[in-house]
Amino acid sequence: DDNFRSSKGVVELGRSVAERIPSGERLAKKMVASGHQTWERGDLLALTFASPEEEARWIVDRIEHLRGVQFMDRPGAERGLSWSDCAVLFRSVARDSEPVVAELRRRNIPFIVKGLNRLFDSPEIQAVVGLFRFVVREIDAAQLRALWDAASLIPTGSDWTKALKVLETGRDFAANKRHSVYNIQRLYLEFLEALDMREDSLPGDTTRRELVFYQLGKFSQVISDYEQIYFTTAPEKKYEGFAKWLESQAPNFYADADSDVGYATPDAVTIATVHQAKGLQWPAVFLPALRKNRFPARVMGGVRLDHVVPDAALADPDRYRGTVEDETRLLYVAVTRAQKYLYATFAPMADNKQQQKRSDFFEHISKQQWVSTTPSLIGGVRVAPQATIQTPKVTLSFSELKYLFECPYQFKLRFLYGFNAPIHEALGYGKGLHDDLSEIHKRALDGDVVTKDAAAALVTRHMHVPFAYEKLRNQLRDAGIKTIERYFDAHGAEIANTEYSEQPIQVHVAPGITVDGRIDLVRRLDTGEVAIVDFKSSERVQAENVTRDQLHVYAVGYQELTGKSADLIEVLNLDEKGRTTREPVNAPLLNAVRDKIKGAGDALRENRMPRHKEWDKQSCGTCDLVGLCRKRPAS
Repeated sequence: DDNFRSSKGVVELGRSVAERIPSGERLAKKMVASGHQTWERGDLLALTFASPEEEARWIVDRIEHLRGVQFMDRPGAERGLSWSDCAVLFRSVARDSEPVVAELRRRNIPFIVKGLNRLFDSPEIQAVVGLFRFVVREIDAAQLRALWDAASLIPTGSDWTKALKVLETGRDFAANKRHSVYNIQRLYLEFLEALDMREDSLPGDTTRRELVFYQLGKFSQVISDYEQIYFTTAPEKKYEGFAKWLESQAPNFYADADSDVGYATPDAVTIATVHQAKGLQWPAVFLPALRKNRFPARVMGGVRLDHVVPDAALADPDRYRGTVEDETRLLYVAVTRAQKYLYATFAPMADNKQQQKRSDFFEHISKQQWVSTTPSLIGGVRVAPQATIQTPKVTLSFSELKYLFECPYQFKLRFLYGFNAPIHEALGYGKGLHDDLSEIHKRALDGDVVTKDAAAALVTRHMHVPFAYEKLRNQLRDAGIKTIERYFDAHGAEIANTEYSEQPIQVHVAPGITVDGRIDLVRRLDTGEVAIVDFKSSERVQAENVTRDQLHVYAVGYQELTGKSADLIEVLNLDEKGRTTREPVNAPLLNAVRDKIKGAGDALRENRMPRHKEWDKQSCGTCDLVGLCRKRPAS
């Protein structure tokens, strides 16, 4: 019942919204403001404007005015508000955000649009889309260069001719190379590398560079979305289809998409749908476009999604129902995202007769005693703006943790900015082997001990390599059968000693920092010792010190799961000449690993993601994204 996020004014407004929902359809609770945020007259406003353009100008004026206003994240921690402390939340970003986006862009105020919505409106992404229009000969080299100059993307001293050569080679479809050579993601990354496109080499200040990489990472996800479907299409047709999709379908495909590609938080104003704002908070929240038939959205009759698809099949079923009660719940979410400042605004749509009146939600907000209906400036002390990166909860998988241990900057590129590695033709092979072994050991737990003659059936059942051409698929199947047969030869007698297989574990290392994962195998040795086993295939080769840290994380998880300590950690390499290692669990290292994970979580919150100071052969040499980090050494 206690709200520690928001001021009393925000909490009371939220309570009044919740009470609009019939008592039988909401939780019977009374939320109380229990935090340190204070309410002052003028913090909450409900304003009317003559047009969406006038509404947008006021919103951006207020965002500029808020920058530098003193704010207290917690008692005794004062700072000046910055761009990232402001969020503009819409019922539909795709339909209503254009005036605000245009005004922010006109004033050169950094902003991000959550998810992949409106990605294609930015000059940076228009320039990137130009790469693929050039590949399919829709534009020439001069037109492509003009797009990149207009977006101010070319690093000083970079070799444009060298980068252009990458594209020209990539579109040589007559070379008759394997389909995987014409990999869209690889071409994209190779072009950026040839242009020396790194975060510290881009034109502009630090905020602008971070924002550009955030956009470039989003586009990498767009490539993956397309290429996962069309990877094996004939190369020329694949690129032609991609260029057409970018131009005519992709912008609408991602309209109001909830999913985001990473959890980077650049120092920029956030534009998002109310759905995307769930679980987040900002010192200042703007709720524009509170028009009748927009928010609440107009409830249409006829067949609805829930008549066809059960709620259990949807990640967020509420957003598809569209009843007034569901819309009211959304308004409650929107209002309670604000910590101190909340601005609800209305402006009629001149060209839409259905949206020329104030919504019931706007009328409700404007009638509350905590809300003022005339604009006022914010007084008080002004200090230097200081962005804060808030990640209230950090949940890392074991694979993400591996990247964070191995190279924090690679983690940043992958998981904060969202860059994807190129699809590999053999992708899925390693997982198939793990699924084979998982079935073997889970059946052993049920008293069904599998024998070597089941290897072919196991591999056939679990191998899923959707990007492999037929010859490679057959080679991988044969290799998989040999691998599982080798496993039976070496460890068949130990299968009955299985204690856990693919056991889910959680490690709570600090408030708000959790590691989720699965232990491949826990087995009891003939010595009576308990061993935690991690299977490695060539796909999962990594530095030994990283593996040791990772396995000690598993040991911590096993301890939290069972209340007992494991005795050994074991790396079982499935390759023909792979080396298996076994060592005792190191009690001091368990504590050190806990501290290391906590430090990694803190670094993530504070955006401390440094690259290696020097070229690291193990980490840098095997990194798909190293070209976005540093130049490769001369061979």
